[in-house]
Amino acid sequence: MAKRVTKVAGPKEPEVLLGPGGPTAAGWHSIESFLRCAKEYQYAHVRKIRQPLVQTPNAFAVGSLFHAGRAAWFASRFSTSAETFEAIRKAQEHEASLAELPVGMDSLRLAMSYISQYIEYWRVRPLPSPLAAEYLLGPAPLKPDDPFFLHRTARLDDVSKYHEAGLKLCIGESKTTSATVNDVINQYTLHGQTLLQPLLWKMATQGEAMHGPVAGVLLDITVKGYGGKKCSFARAFMPVKQETLNWFATSMRGYLRAAASITWDSPAPRNVSMCTRMAGRGRIACEFRELCMHGKTACAKYVTKNGDSLTRWRPSEGESVPPWE
Repeated sequence: MAKRVTKVAGPKEPEVLLGPGGPTAAGWHSIESFLRCAKEYQYAHVRKIRQPLVQTPNAFAVGSLFHAGRAAWFASRFSTSAETFEAIRKAQEHEASLAELPVGMDSLRLAMSYISQYIEYWRVRPLPSPLAAEYLLGPAPLKPDDPFFLHRTARLDDVSKYHEAGLKLCIGESKTTSATVNDVINQYTLHGQTLLQPLLWKMATQGEAMHGPVAGVLLDITVKGYGGKKCSFARAFMPVKQETLNWFATSMRGYLRAAASITWDSPAPRNVSMCTRMAGRGRIACEFRELCMHGKTACAKYVTKNGDSLTRWRPSEGESVPPWE
């Protein structure tokens, strides 16, 4: 349940809804891998195989901690008091405590540095008027005759009126990246995540029915500084047309139906054009490339959802096909 946070110095200011943060179980990322490769989806979301890790990767940790700090600043209505910075620090530490794997101190240090630079940059520029931060949206109400009626969820980074959109209400989407601003805009123009959010806003009870329509998505981009360089920042408004949401809703139903047909034992085709993909400024390999290349002999490099080595797998009811196949 979202909690309400008010600005101390302005009793007449409307309240900001502040949610607990974190990913949602039925968000875009839970279906995104299926669109890349059905086998990747089967490995990750059906068989729940992963590579063993002892610590949350720095890029993921910094991103989640930055989001937590940003939400706390939005909830303060952009105060720069010592109390606000303390609240930001505590929000980031709390986010780190919720991670499945330990978060390194370097990630905490970088996240605090980035959010401090973010505040220093934006506090002297036109600020949005926030309605909510880390706002849970969905799922859309189920239809008895359509079990795949977009039973999805989203955690919106913020919902605010932005100057970049003519002070219209927008879904704010924060991106911390090592890519360029233009690369990020290009990536998220006609992207599943930035289409699912406004679609759910129209369909879910916590969205348009409660707060009115949104004009589109506002990308709030933080380009991370490396080698002692400062971060750079930009915002870009992306309007979303109803015609686009109409065909996207139809497509999403098709994706969900197809993904639901994949079981542990069912065949799942591999998409060899997606064995590598861009991440930030570099090209990375799919997490499961070694498993696809070498099969059973690569099992020692993977674990099950319980952390057991894949080499210890034994067949059971409904799971008779070896997980490396």
